[in-house]
Amino acid sequence: MKHKLISVALITVLLCTLLVNVIACAGPGPTTTYTLTITSTEGGDVTIPIEGTHTYDAGTSVNLTATPDANYHFVNWTGNVGTIADDEDATTTITMNGDYTITANFGLDMTFIDEVPDTNQPATMTLPTTILNTNYCAPIAMVNILGYWDVVMGHSNAENLTDFQQPPNLKTVAEYLGWFMNTNGFGIGSPPRANPGALGTYDIDIMPGTVEFVRWDIAHNPPLPPPPPFPLPTGKLGYDWVVTPDYGIVGLDFYTDEIDAGRPLVVSFDYWNPAPVGINYTDPESAEVIHVFDWGDELPCSYYPNPEECWDADIGHAVTGVGYILDWDPDGSGPLGEDDYVIVHDNWPTTPINVAIPWANWKSSHAADPGVDE
Repeated sequence: MKHKLISVALITVLLCTLLVNVIACAGPGPTTTYTLTITSTEGGDVTIPIEGTHTYDAGTSVNLTATPDANYHFVNWTGNVGTIADDEDATTTITMNGDYTITANFGLDMTFIDEVPDTNQPATMTLPTTILNTNYCAPIAMVNILGYWDVVMGHSNAENLTDFQQPPNLKTVAEYLGWFMNTNGFGIGSPPRANPGALGTYDIDIMPGTVEFVRWDIAHNPPLPPPPPFPLPTGKLGYDWVVTPDYGIVGLDFYTDEIDAGRPLVVSFDYWNPAPVGINYTDPESAEVIHVFDWGDELPCSYYPNPEECWDADIGHAVTGVGYILDWDPDGSGPLGEDDYVIVHDNWPTTPINVAIPWANWKSSHAADPGVDE
């Protein structure tokens, strides 16, 4: 009996030893791995790790570095960004808990005011003083700014300045503004504007006409004589704004200072003949498309299908300035070369919303400041 017990014990020890050796030889289970695919948009590269597809063990923290080109800046990471430490930081990490595809997005170094209205000619013929198919570019360019502060920004010094139209119709509001600017020499404004009857708006009438229209309300109705040949619109409120003109003196610095301050402004050019170059840029931050134009030959007038306009020493083509890109070469090694571009909302229906055109042929600028928003 004793020998039998010893045999059983020896067998048990041998079996346990064999089992332990088998387990030890088998080793750990297979390691889980995931792939990381990295791409970038125009304007930069991902330099750590390089762009392409990489394989990592599960749980690995991978360093990411996005490097912008000259005249560009990093915007954000998009795609499978759930485990990225900071998707708005060009230098960050991603933890590999799955198969991920991410993109580094870059944007142009431009200053741009988003959501400014883009009202087009012609006027709507609502008021008795409106002349159809003549040059309302100045009041329409300025009314985009009034509507921006009233409807888009809800500024306390612009409440119901343009939104008295239901629904808002900035083309009609521009007719009122055109009378105060003496657009086409038909309105007079108060005090009388300088335009003796030419089609269009004299540059020197843009500032006083804007100030008086903005101020016009029940407390200032009628304005200084002569009063408008139409009543104050119901609900229209008035404010004391500061409108500052620049008549061919400061130039681009005046323009960029206003855009930097977040204030769109009216810009007048000697003539308007934008020539498309076939380059469009989509801003990743606003999703707005910027269409690049160059200057065509100088023209004395414009005709169908564009609004009828003629320009001279006192009257230019007015647009709404909304942004700029300095030292930009839109076509790289192409024929355009490097230049300072302004981004404007033209008021011709034949041009897109955001026109980027070199700073040239400039006549005047008119900055409208509604004051402090309370």
